[in-house]
Amino acid sequence: MLSSPYCWRTSLVWALCAGLLAACGSTPGGLPSRAGFPGESRAPDTTAVQVEEYSSTLEIQTESLDRELFAATRAALQEGDWLAATLALPKIEPVNSDSLNTPPDEFDASSAATLLWIDYYKARIDLLRGDTQSYKKAFTDLKSRPLPQDLEQELLTQELYLARGRHDSNAQLALSLQLLSLSDDGVTANPELGDTIWSAAQQITQQGAGPTRAGGTRQAQGWLDLAAANTLDNALDGAAALSAWEAQYPEHLAKAHASALREAALRDAQTSKLTLILPLSGPLATAGEAVSRGFIAAFFAAQDADLSIDVLDSRRFESIGDTYLEAQAKGANLIVGPLGKRQVQELLTRPQLTVPVLTLNRPELMQSDNPGALLLSLAPEDEARQLASDAFAGGSRRALVIRPEGEWGERMETALAEQWLQLGGHIPTTAIYGKPNTHSTAIRDALGLGDSAQRSAALRALFSERIETTGRRRADLDSIFLLSKTSDEARALKPLINYHYAGELPVYSLSTADSGSGNTSLNRDLGGLRLLAMPWRLDEDTLPGADSKSNSAALHALGADAYALARRWWRMRSTAAPIFFGLTAELHTSPEGILNRRLNMAEFDRGVLRPR
Repeated sequence: MLSSPYCWRTSLVWALCAGLLAACGSTPGGLPSRAGFPGESRAPDTTAVQVEEYSSTLEIQTESLDRELFAATRAALQEGDWLAATLALPKIEPVNSDSLNTPPDEFDASSAATLLWIDYYKARIDLLRGDTQSYKKAFTDLKSRPLPQDLEQELLTQELYLARGRHDSNAQLALSLQLLSLSDDGVTANPELGDTIWSAAQQITQQGAGPTRAGGTRQAQGWLDLAAANTLDNALDGAAALSAWEAQYPEHLAKAHASALREAALRDAQTSKLTLILPLSGPLATAGEAVSRGFIAAFFAAQDADLSIDVLDSRRFESIGDTYLEAQAKGANLIVGPLGKRQVQELLTRPQLTVPVLTLNRPELMQSDNPGALLLSLAPEDEARQLASDAFAGGSRRALVIRPEGEWGERMETALAEQWLQLGGHIPTTAIYGKPNTHSTAIRDALGLGDSAQRSAALRALFSERIETTGRRRADLDSIFLLSKTSDEARALKPLINYHYAGELPVYSLSTADSGSGNTSLNRDLGGLRLLAMPWRLDEDTLPGADSKSNSAALHALGADAYALARRWWRMRSTAAPIFFGLTAELHTSPEGILNRRLNMAEFDRGVLRPR
């Protein structure tokens, strides 16, 4: 019996409604698959007789493990491609060992070693995908088994990589020394390992932690004692402490570091006159004066009786080259400045800087290394790269980027994306905003809520009565990078992220999101925002002679750091490349003389900025 036309139409309407309702709750069309996201393990399970169909098939017929079996997997992991790494894993098929030249017990050992390596690489794949629980479980299981030495080294190396990501200095020192003990060639053949040990020792010393937490061995104690000797600001005192260290540890692995630092400290002791070059008139006068105040306040706080300071207004000279020559003619041993990027670029093109320079900015592109220059700046690109590393170490993998339109926003996104993609992260979409009336629309569309609203409108059109619907954002995101240029922008955008159903995602931001005002009422809109903060911002008592609530506090801190670095110029430029723990950042000298910044991660909690 046929249904009536009315019944047939009613059934069709309800079928259409069901389809629309399902679409409203789904991920917008054209988005990447959810396969392989955190919580959905796609890495193959290893057994001796069962590996997934899509893995390549290889027979293990050799006495020892051939590491080339995993060359493709390693390459894919370095490229951040977990799927290619999974597909490249070898598959072990049952083999009749009687048909091999290798005795059965040795063949079984080879197979077992290969299986251990497969488990190791699967754990790495889990980590790359963001499945930290599976990763931890697999690594704990691996460490409980007898392992070949090369695999043991790989596990230690991987643990060291993660310790760097979470800035665990004690673990870095202990793991690095353990890895070094497995090497026959020492620090000379493992310079990267030596650099990690040296950095970790300095960070532990800065934190005031004891050597027992880092292993308590004589090697660990030597590195920590060297770091302590390097903390002395007075150059002659530092040189004496380093000489004493060399006498106490004549065969220590860090003896080359100590020698380089001692020689550099003696050169720092010869510096008697600093010349500060800043714009003290014209459009940049306010910034120049703030830096100058910080520099001079630090000078008086240090009470360096054997050091004098001269200040030149760069605007009074036709070129920065003329200003440099004037400072040289007046007997400067070291020049601090200039502040503008173009002036720094012009100065660095000089064929030779007979008087060394500590610049207060750096050009967009470094043409070549100038051994007479050390480059300090407040470059936000450093922060963007650190933000990517810290978010990745925290387990984020697929991020929405929110940035302002224009050249500054493009530079920040480029710096962040290069680091993020290199680590293995993904950026499914970017929201670019302009004037305040575009903020909500940019975020809504990037989260896919515009499509969701259209589907809801289509559903309402089928009925005469009102239907309540709830929008659903795209489901393929696990974090957000909010690259606002000002704190006003951040305060306007953060509530909109919550409003558009993304409030549960971690939101990471640059230090520009913080005005530094300390106004808790104003900052309540930033609740939960994770951002990078300069050290002085988390301990405002460390900022000498400044109002920490003023807009120029960061430039004041830059001036104070510039004075401290000028007293240590040769040590910072030495091959030992020590860390400087400043008011603006933790500063690391690159081989090109760039002082790369690392800031502290902080979070707004009820309007108050707290360390995270």
